[in-house]
Amino acid sequence: MGAIFMWAHVLRAADTGENRAAIDAIEASARQQSRMLGDVVDMARALVGRLRLECARTELATVVSAAVEEKAKDAAARRVTVEWSGGPAEPRTTFLVKADAKRLQQAFACLIAYAIANSNGKRVSVRLVAEPATHHVQVRVGLPAAGEVEALEHLFLAYRAEGLDLAAARPDFGMGLPFARAVLRLHDGDVGVENQGSGGGLTFVARLPADREAG
Repeated sequence: MGAIFMWAHVLRAADTGENRAAIDAIEASARQQSRMLGDVVDMARALVGRLRLECARTELATVVSAAVEEKAKDAAARRVTVEWSGGPAEPRTTFLVKADAKRLQQAFACLIAYAIANSNGKRVSVRLVAEPATHHVQVRVGLPAAGEVEALEHLFLAYRAEGLDLAAARPDFGMGLPFARAVLRLHDGDVGVENQGSGGGLTFVARLPADREAG
């Protein structure tokens, strides 16, 4: 990958302007491939519990908002409306967690991407809900789909993610949901799926321990 960037730089330095579009395309493709390779490496490390985390006190609403924004173009391309709400008016401190913000954003982006790809051009809801009694915070991603919860749990199993849109979530190759679960478990959290009943669709529920030192 480094050789591609090097030669693109050499070509750009010698270019008079005639090949600028081609060089731009080469660099853009190389950047995309580099991101994909990085995602695959992250996925492999997460699944075996070896993904390095740099944890700090983190405002979860900011992380989720960034994940929603990251997938905004995908939603627009599929004509899906993403309704993002930070939840009821609890104190902001209830949404503080100790986490690696970058890794959590990757995990939530995977959940949102799956919901967008499988919402049949309808709406996806993303909500942040506090659990004061259990000192946890939920991130709930809902979509208008149906299915048996036991069957849907297979979506979180590595190499058994049937039904995934392979182009919908990162890390690629249909491994977005297993990656999301692995990252959340590294944060002492988890994610599962709930069937909301007739006409209610499905909801992915991610839970993380709140930062109890936040007061």
